[in-house]
Amino acid sequence: MINVPNGWGPLVEEAAKTAGLPVSVAAAQLKQESNWDPRAGSSAGAQGIAQFMPDTWAAYGEGGDVTDPEDAIPAYGRYMAALRNEVKPLAGDDADQLVRLTLAAYNAGPGAVAQHKGVPPFAETQRYVATILDGGQIEFSPGCEAPTGGKAWDGDLGDGEWTAPLPGGKFTSGYGRRNVPGVPEWAQNHMGLDFATPGAGSRPGGPVIAPTDLRITGFNDTDGCVIAKVDNDDDPDFGFAFCHLNSWGVKKGQKLTRGDVIGTEGNRGQFGMSTHLHIEIYRPDAPDVVFPYQGFNIDPQPILREKGAWPA
Repeated sequence: MINVPNGWGPLVEEAAKTAGLPVSVAAAQLKQESNWDPRAGSSAGAQGIAQFMPDTWAAYGEGGDVTDPEDAIPAYGRYMAALRNEVKPLAGDDADQLVRLTLAAYNAGPGAVAQHKGVPPFAETQRYVATILDGGQIEFSPGCEAPTGGKAWDGDLGDGEWTAPLPGGKFTSGYGRRNVPGVPEWAQNHMGLDFATPGAGSRPGGPVIAPTDLRITGFNDTDGCVIAKVDNDDDPDFGFAFCHLNSWGVKKGQKLTRGDVIGTEGNRGQFGMSTHLHIEIYRPDAPDVVFPYQGFNIDPQPILREKGAWPA
C-alpha cells in the first residue's frame, strides 16, 4: 500500500477488504476525511481518522477508542460495508457504480441515494465522490491504475452530440481581451473559457469530464492542465486543454469516451484564483502537446454551442 503513513497500510488494506472497496479508494477517503490525523475533529462532532459521529461510532466502534487508528480504521471498514450492502440493490452487477454509490451514501446518506436512485445531484456529494476516486488513482494506486468506480461520469450527459465538460458548472468568463486586476499584461488576452461550480469557493470542485472521445496527449503541471486531442471519426482533431484542475486520473496515451472523468475542478495555477475550469480548444493542426499563445488557439464557445456541450 503506497503513500499510507505511520505503517497503517495493512490496516487500510484489511478495512478495504471488509468494506468491499478498492484499497486505493479506502486510503483516499481516509485522507479526505482527516488528512491522516487520528485526533481530527469537526464542529459537528465528528472525530478521528475516519470522522465518526458519536452515534455511528457507538454502532461500529465495538467499544474502541475513536482516536486510535487501530480501532478506527477497522470500524471504518465495517461502516462502509454496511453502507455498501444498503445501496447494492441499486447498483446491480455494476461494480463501478457500487463504489460510487457507497461513497455517496457516506457523504449524503443512504436515504438520499435511494431517493435519487443513484449519486444524488448535490454538488458537494458529486465533488466528494470525484475527489476520492481521483485521489485513489493518483496517490494510492501503484502504477496509477484507475480504481473501480473511477471510469465515467454517472450523471446526465445531456442531449447534445458532445457533453458539457463541467456538469452543473456555469459560464463565468469568455474568450479574448479582458482586464483582471493583478494579472500581468500578457495574460489579459484570455485564450479560453471559464466555467465554475457555484459555491465551490477555493475547495476542489466538480468532476471535469470528456466532452467527446479524446486521447490524452500531455500535461502542464504548473497550471493543472490535461492536454488532449479529439479521437473520433466524425470531428476534426481539435486539441483541448482542461486547466486549473485540482487533480486528475488519466495518463498520457489513454483514450477516453464521452463522459469519462478527466479530473476534478480546482484552482491550481500561477495566479491566485477561485476554483474553476479553464478550457481551451486548438486548431486540428496543433501539435499533440500545445500551450496558449503559440498561435493555435480558437474560441471554444461556437464549437461547444454547436455540439450541444454548453451548460444549461
